[in-house]
Amino acid sequence: MSYQQKDYFIYSRDNEYYQILSIIEHGLEKAHASGSYPVWGESLDKLKSLLEENQGENITPWEFNMIIKVLLDYVPEKIRDLPEE
Repeated sequence: MSYQQKDYFIYSRDNEYYQILSIIEHGLEKAHASGSYPVWGESLDKLKSLLEENQGENITPWEFNMIIKVLLDYVPEKIRDLPEE
């Protein structure tokens, strides 16, 4: 039996929904500028469309994972490379 949780959502508190959309749009701009659009940008386009359709409600696990991937691009490398304790 597959796991189908769909009760994820993005708070509207502190404009989190709009901040995430802004970061996704920035990622799309970077994908176009670097020529990596077909690989990365198409997923970002899909994510942006889905988030706009559902206004941040009932986010699927795929959408949630993509948001995390996008946000991880903004974590400094020295923090990403820290050894696990």
